[in-house]
Amino acid sequence: MMNAFNESGPKIFLNDLITLSDKDEQKDFRHMFAGSTAGIRNPRGHDNRTDPIDLCLDHLSVASVLLRQLQARKAP
Repeated sequence: MMNAFNESGPKIFLNDLITLSDKDEQKDFRHMFAGSTAGIRNPRGHDNRTDPIDLCLDHLSVASVLLRQLQARKAP
């Protein structure tokens, strides 16, 4: 995630990366993608864990925000 969304030559552009705000947005979503992978997906992928439904719904909300951002991204 850190390489894919790196604001200095990303593989996946979320915007035009022209303004400081563009670069900050790219950097911030880079960390959100990496953090959600490390903090939400990985523990559940490696442990036999069952979460309560409200936590599952919260995680789906996070995933929805990230996927919408990907769908709206700019082509390089």
